[in-house]
Amino acid sequence: MVFFASIYIIYTNATYSSYESLKSKNDISVNFQNLPEMIMPSRETSTGYQYELIKKYLETIGQKNLITENITYDINVYYTTSVCASCVVINEEDLLIIYNATGNEGKDVEVIQPFQNINLEYDSLDTFEINYSNNSIDELIYNIDNNLVTNSIITRSSYLFYKKYFPNLRIKTNLGKVILVWDFQGDDGSILADINAFFEKEDTKEFISGLKDKYYSKNSISSYIFIGSRLFISDMITKLPKYESLFKKASEDNNLDWKLLASISYQESKWNNDAVSPTGVKGVMMLTQNTAKMLNVNRLKPNESIIGAARYFSALLEKYSAYNDITRTNLALASYNAGPNHINDILLLAKNNGDNIENWNVLKSYLYKLNQKKYYKKMKYGYARGWEAVQYIENVKQYYDIITFLDNKDNESDNELFNEVPSTL
Repeated sequence: MVFFASIYIIYTNATYSSYESLKSKNDISVNFQNLPEMIMPSRETSTGYQYELIKKYLETIGQKNLITENITYDINVYYTTSVCASCVVINEEDLLIIYNATGNEGKDVEVIQPFQNINLEYDSLDTFEINYSNNSIDELIYNIDNNLVTNSIITRSSYLFYKKYFPNLRIKTNLGKVILVWDFQGDDGSILADINAFFEKEDTKEFISGLKDKYYSKNSISSYIFIGSRLFISDMITKLPKYESLFKKASEDNNLDWKLLASISYQESKWNNDAVSPTGVKGVMMLTQNTAKMLNVNRLKPNESIIGAARYFSALLEKYSAYNDITRTNLALASYNAGPNHINDILLLAKNNGDNIENWNVLKSYLYKLNQKKYYKKMKYGYARGWEAVQYIENVKQYYDIITFLDNKDNESDNELFNEVPSTL
């Protein structure tokens, strides 16, 4: 029996190509480097440019079950300067040295461990001292922003992602190109041939064009930067009238301030009902599919989206009713952005540490822990981009301040309004 089993294994291995073996698997396990252009956890599902692209390819060969948490992997996705025989080259990226514009000059460069696949023997690095770090890229960027690290090396795609949250990041040097590959270990050439055919298809080219718009268009890149008071006022004049009555009616029905609901909507979609985020939320209030289903609303219809969001935000405020008004509102905003489960995690962590959970400045510091491995590994709901929630809250409050200021001045002329907007807004 052992003899015939061995013969069968040899026979199947000899007659099945790598491509056919890949197609026959029940699950496909993929290892992504933990970079924002690769994969990002979100409220809906995992997302990210490379995650969506490789998922699209696997669907074309009948594979829909992609697993990212495993010991062994069928596909390894990473940056390198040396392409292996079983690697499929996807694209090239600029490799950058970045720093904090408000920080001190220095020659230390901290590099994340995944970049050990990259040969860093660039002439422009001769005067720098390179150190590899076990920190995640989230923690590394946070350290640069807080001047705990002077320089780091990241890809341009990562830089564009983090720049919208950390505007003080700057490019010091473009080191050169690195190669992004999908590594199918042991491929006999049949997978490579199929992937090359996949990239030549017109629908693949259209899909890639959509990914570029989704992740790297101007709107996507700037979505978390405060838009600026004058442009915001311009949007109030041209876009807000279309939705203002809906904001007021939904807010009145749910005992909310319509100006806060309108501010949330602007931060979410810039008052654009056709908006779609990289993480899959849609509509003028950017509701997730699950939240819209729970609220029994069509998130693509503005009136239903706004009504649903008002009911949802009102419920979040009620959830935190035991807190003072400032903390209550900020917790509700953070929950709207990151999801209430992640906020429950930081509240529990702060409480267990004996910190004052009534103090918003204390809780704000805990939001940053959501993306630090030593903390989120111990949290029930794991990783989240905590700094995103912090920026989200600050932006919404600034938009709210401007709407409130102008609403109180609504009897004055437009020119006077523009001139009177405080410089701090």
